[in-house]
Amino acid sequence: MGFTYPAVAGAMQNDQRTFSAALASLQGTAANFAAHCIQDARVREQYLRDIQKMSAEFSRAVETGQMTPKEAATLASQMRNEILDLSRLRNSPVGKAYAEKLKPKGRTMSYLTDHYATKMFQQPFESLSEGQQASVFKEMVQSSGRDRGGVSGIAKTLGVAGKRVLFVSFAVAAYEIYEAEDKTTETMRQGAISAAGIAGGWGAGAAVVAAGVCAATAPVCVGVAAIVGGILASVGTDLLFGTMYVSPQGRN
Repeated sequence: MGFTYPAVAGAMQNDQRTFSAALASLQGTAANFAAHCIQDARVREQYLRDIQKMSAEFSRAVETGQMTPKEAATLASQMRNEILDLSRLRNSPVGKAYAEKLKPKGRTMSYLTDHYATKMFQQPFESLSEGQQASVFKEMVQSSGRDRGGVSGIAKTLGVAGKRVLFVSFAVAAYEIYEAEDKTTETMRQGAISAAGIAGGWGAGAAVVAAGVCAATAPVCVGVAAIVGGILASVGTDLLFGTMYVSPQGRN
């Protein structure tokens, strides 16, 4: 005539598992998104500090006669490209894909000289006088330390968003720990879920590029893979904890 107690208990247990998996997915996704955004914002900030310092040093070298404008411009161009490449090694997979879509590689010397010659004198670089060419080289040195406002604005916005989303992950973890009877085990579980979400997202984003599933310049494709990877890793970790530690049926 109705459900037996074991059936009701089983249904409640399934509901609890579903709820737990949903929370694990939310927390893992939040931690994954926050880690990507915060890391990429920090990388961009460090990149700007590095190129500004480099540009100032080369500008002083030209002013003091230690370098000619051409020598300084050539080295500044090379160093900016090197700093760019090194910065991208520290980007998240999604951040790296977005950066490479905007600028697949650093600008060449010939591109820069013609770009600034046209911008400053509306002529090809080879048509300029020696004095005009020196002015182009000086502008290149100064420009090597300038911020590309649009990219930095996006990075800053995402960094702020990442910090806000991180609070979601903290709030979920705090709620679960507060409600748990075994707070030590729950603290371990929450830490593992967040770590798995970050590692799973990072690993999945890198893996799809390495395997050729997503192009290195396809941030949307890499981003989807990172989100899915983070969810699977966090939910999988939650399930693993469920098999290793039997949680109490009731909560305070």
